Amino acid sequence: MLEDRPPRQRWPRSQRFSLSETGRAAEAAYRSTIVAARQPEGRASYDAARMAWATSHGIEPDDGLYLGELVSGPKTLQQLAEALETCGKTRDDARPALGRIFDAGLIVADPIPPAPTRY
Repeated sequence: MLEDRPPRQRWPRSQRFSLSETGRAAEAAYRSTIVAARQPEGRASYDAARMAWATSHGIEPDDGLYLGELVSGPKTLQQLAEALETCGKTRDDARPALGRIFDAGLIVADPIPPAPTRY
């Protein structure tokens, strides 16, 4: 039911996100998990490793993609969506993913600089 859904998080269009210290550690663990999962039995071990990583952080397996994009520096929701288009991710996918990783404390919303004053 509609009233059972949590309120949707809203950020200004210019809001940039960065990895928190916890997020940096989670992203590094994600990267090493993915590399290690390539070795054994193929896709099943890869999927199991991603699921275990995501469960340990209380997020979804694909959320690691967003953390990986933020390693290089702060990005907006639009920039993240555009960067992950080749992975089949859309802006509609990015919004809830950002909410999950934000709520998990893996990213922070950077301060928005004040608009320039016009004289």
